Amino acid sequence: METAYDKDGIYLGKLADVFGDPTRRGIYRHLRGTSEPLSASEVAAVFGVHRTVARAHLEKLAALGLVESGTRRRAGGGRPAKTYVLTGKRLEVMLPPRHYERLSRFLLRLIDSTIEPQVAGEVAFALGREFGAETAADIVGADVQPPVKLAPRAVVAWMDEAGYNVSLDDGARGVVTVEVHNCVYSELAEEYPDIVCPFDRGTVCGMLGVEPSAHTQTHSMSAGDAYCRHEFRL
Repeated sequence: METAYDKDGIYLGKLADVFGDPTRRGIYRHLRGTSEPLSASEVAAVFGVHRTVARAHLEKLAALGLVESGTRRRAGGGRPAKTYVLTGKRLEVMLPPRHYERLSRFLLRLIDSTIEPQVAGEVAFALGREFGAETAADIVGADVQPPVKLAPRAVVAWMDEAGYNVSLDDGARGVVTVEVHNCVYSELAEEYPDIVCPFDRGTVCGMLGVEPSAHTQTHSMSAGDAYCRHEFRL
């Protein structure tokens, strides 16, 4: 995944122009929720607009570098259909520019080189759980005394707002399943999975107010899976 930084603010103006349209924002969110490339006709059917209108919105997103185009063969033959899918590009809009990711990578390298892997993972989980508990307390406000246990849907809402792209299944007898399709720490998790992933798991446990033993992870993007899948026993 490529990370782009808006150093001079020019991109910020383009970003405001592209996402100033509510339909275009909706199309972008819709593309975030699917891993399969979509044609302009398919997008048009979802949003109730003509395919030329949908194509214009998609081309605007492509010009910004957030969507890339491809082709798909038609079942009946003929000219291939043009399709659109989100790119792996992530924009960091910072004025003036900040370098937190660089600092994070340096600190992770320091931890990785000086602390035993198992200990580093345990500490990262504990810090993540503390962060999650603090975040939950901020969400409910000062009137609620800790420890705070957020409802799964409140946690998923926070994660979606943070950019995780999450789905929730809370229908099975006290077991909640959370699938993450976009890790906000993906670049760092690929390099330091034994530190970053425990921190991330700890964050969700802290927000839900559950012990580590109540959590099981069955899929992980840092291990090559298409998504991260977490099960929590509440």
